[in-house]
Amino acid sequence: MTREDAYYERIKLLCGDWASYDKWLNCYLETENPLSDIILTLIDCGDDMKEVEYHLHLYCLENPFDEESVYTRWRVELCDRYEKNEMTTDEVMSALYHFSQVIPFCTFSNCCAGLSDYYCLVEEGVVDTKKFETVLKDWLKNGDVINTEKMWEII
Repeated sequence: MTREDAYYERIKLLCGDWASYDKWLNCYLETENPLSDIILTLIDCGDDMKEVEYHLHLYCLENPFDEESVYTRWRVELCDRYEKNEMTTDEVMSALYHFSQVIPFCTFSNCCAGLSDYYCLVEEGVVDTKKFETVLKDWLKNGDVINTEKMWEII
């Protein structure tokens, strides 16, 4: 298991997405031979998700890893699901808000929080929904800095 994959799963658990954990762990049980120490530890945790989160956290602290690649993976996954209409704008924004609450302060968390703030303005009718969705789609596809000027342009 890579630390990036462990970090990805830890974020999911911290955001309350426990549904896919068993499938994720079973995939490692089927593919790792011999089983790594972290997999054996996670097996010992059973259904105690707090204990699982704790051990994934410790595992990620042991060695440096590419956090940015994990954030890119999240962004691309959200983009795919959003484009396929598997997620609504509300669901994407809820996910981004939750990410921003559980990951360390960085450019990605700043973008998540910024988009969440602007979405509040959409809900209050201050910012046009279509303009916001255009900015959101651009960011999900490219991951660049959020172009807030597009939301304030007058048609």
